[in-house]
Amino acid sequence: MSETYGIKRVLEPKNVLPTSAWKLDNGRNIYPDEIRVSIKRIHLEGTGFKQICTESNDDEKKIKQNIMDMVIRRGKLHNPVTDTGGLIMGTVEEIGSEYANHGSLKTGDLIICNASAASMPLHIEEITSVNKAFNQIEAKGYAIVHSSIPVVKTPEDVPVDMLMFAFDQSGTLYRLHRLVKGKKKFLIVGNSMLTNLLYGYVIRDTVGKNCEITCLLDKRVSLRLAGKGMDSLISNVFDEVSFLDILRPMECVEKLGGESLFDLSVNCAEIPGAETINILATKPGGTVLFANLINNLNIALYITESISKSLEVRGAEGYLEKYDEFDVDIVRKMAGYLEDAEFIEEEHIEPDEENYPYNQVLMGKSQAEDFVFRSKAMQSVLENIIKISKYDCNVIIFGDTGVGKEKVANIIQKNSDRKMQAFVKINCGAISPNLIESEFFGYEKGAFTGANAGGKKGYFELANNGVIFLDEIGELPLEMQAKLLRAIQDGEFYRVGGTAPVKTNVRIISATNRNLEKFVEEGKFRRDLYYRLNVVPIKIPPLAERPEDIPALINYFLLKYGEKFGLKRGMADSAVEYLQQQQWPGNIRELENTVQRLMISAKGEDIILMDVMHETHPELFGAGVSEGQLNTSEGEIDLQSAVEDYEKNLIRYACEKYGSTRKAASAIGISQTQLVRKKKKYQI
Repeated sequence: MSETYGIKRVLEPKNVLPTSAWKLDNGRNIYPDEIRVSIKRIHLEGTGFKQICTESNDDEKKIKQNIMDMVIRRGKLHNPVTDTGGLIMGTVEEIGSEYANHGSLKTGDLIICNASAASMPLHIEEITSVNKAFNQIEAKGYAIVHSSIPVVKTPEDVPVDMLMFAFDQSGTLYRLHRLVKGKKKFLIVGNSMLTNLLYGYVIRDTVGKNCEITCLLDKRVSLRLAGKGMDSLISNVFDEVSFLDILRPMECVEKLGGESLFDLSVNCAEIPGAETINILATKPGGTVLFANLINNLNIALYITESISKSLEVRGAEGYLEKYDEFDVDIVRKMAGYLEDAEFIEEEHIEPDEENYPYNQVLMGKSQAEDFVFRSKAMQSVLENIIKISKYDCNVIIFGDTGVGKEKVANIIQKNSDRKMQAFVKINCGAISPNLIESEFFGYEKGAFTGANAGGKKGYFELANNGVIFLDEIGELPLEMQAKLLRAIQDGEFYRVGGTAPVKTNVRIISATNRNLEKFVEEGKFRRDLYYRLNVVPIKIPPLAERPEDIPALINYFLLKYGEKFGLKRGMADSAVEYLQQQQWPGNIRELENTVQRLMISAKGEDIILMDVMHETHPELFGAGVSEGQLNTSEGEIDLQSAVEDYEKNLIRYACEKYGSTRKAASAIGISQTQLVRKKKKYQI
């Protein structure tokens, strides 16, 4: 049945399982081995939901739209970057004649589909609300559920939101229940109190009072649980609760009391890097359990091996019916505590100034030292980059010119299993169409006039067993796209003029600033090649969408070029603020070049606002805006008056030159509202 289901519902690409498919047929009509469910609630997998919120700046309207866009595009709830899936709850509308109805379902039954929504055709008409506390949405629409998907009738005496939250833990609650017997000291590391409570409650319910449970939460947790019931639950479950920076594992272990203290530790943190705490804090011979597969289980295994520590490292199991029963029982016991629960949203604790660049704290020992950011959006991007680096799959990087696509490719290569192998970079737009095949695949001796006597290896041959980076992949001619596809599919190619196939084993990372989906629709890019390359997409937001990164980048470039040029220059806060307000169509590359020029051209010890204005808008100084126009006394220059006079002259000139406040504001890097307000201030 699963095979039939896959064949019938998968649209693109063909002959893959529904979970990994790019697009599913989400038509309303069902096949005999399916049921249709009218959706009421969807629980989204935690990491994926976090990324959606981050990309949407926590704006509920944008969160709804991003989820809708995903479902419209894919016919299901699935984002390969974050493994976004979820659980569906709703009422049964129609049952197929061949549906394996193990639960004796009938139309109208309220059910939860306890399997990833990444495998279910889904149609959403409207999202009515978003619940950030439980990673859930209420929605209208339908889902198509196959016989092979486990279905649970929703109990009437348990809170549904909490039950779906528990079901998302991939069977690890039940596994924990089986692992804790005979153990005394437990540690739970996470970034959600609700998740930590679930695992803590399982331990307390199984072992009883005769054990010690420590809860370690990341200090950046933004949702705080409040209420008498929750206070009582937390005190009954945990012996100690600590809020620490889990991205500083050594400090955390020290504050917990030192290494090798706990018999069993659980990692349910959705942050790469936190696994080190569990490895260090657990006794030799103890157990480390990862709450789900999203956590870096492989990294934990590697760390354990590298420090020669004997630990049992466990992860999620496959689905068993007992999981349902166990989870329902746990949530039923916790229900009374949840009645008056409130979720209070607080601001994230920002990193200290000493944490520049932020990634050095975030990523620990990963190879991302010069990937500088402070924004939540880029934190999410880098977390994804590090996560997918370990998996030997093709990656495509989308982003505007200058956002750092090549740098992302470098990070993936440096953190992959192929990091010791060749890394070949190709700019597809810089190769002559006449030479592109021979450059990619090489040629045999005598293949064409002017060929090297001994022939030549191509990029793919040079990159064998390593990584090849295809920059500007959207510029590749259609004819070459077909040959590239063949090389990827078959793992072999022919040199120009050759008759024997050359085997190749490469991981492909590609990048583009083009809209490849549009190119596919226009016939400019092969659909089958697009799916081969687009196994995992990474979107790098432009600098305009993350202005909070600009001060960190400026600081980094000042240090970089200060060392290169033998200069020690800072930048005034007003100058940094001004640069932060600019649009930067060339993104990080343009910003870097600007800072480099400012390092050289600045006249004083530090770079001031005047230096920046001269550099960013030199055309404005041709109108006679000069030192002579500034109010000065016979003694020292009044800085405030000088700045105000300059600003007044600058605004007057920009308005005269560009004719409208909108264009003038854009030219000098401020908003139209700001410009109008300043015109009124200076009576211009």
